[in-house]
Amino acid sequence: MIGQTTLSKPHVYKISEIPNFDIDYRGLTKLARQKGCSVAALSDSEKNQFIHGSTMAEVREKSIKL
Repeated sequence: MIGQTTLSKPHVYKISEIPNFDIDYRGLTKLARQKGCSVAALSDSEKNQFIHGSTMAEVREKSIKL
């Protein structure tokens, strides 16, 4: 495995550790295609339209860190 990197030991997440957000991924990708950019390039206010009951800031705060 010369030149390949490996991650540390795999971790199995419990259901309680996984944050639950209602995100309309289809709508996000459709908007990004219409604007001619990637989903990551969209602004937080544009992304917030597709995150129901939360905001992009909360999604970042509660995301699982690898």
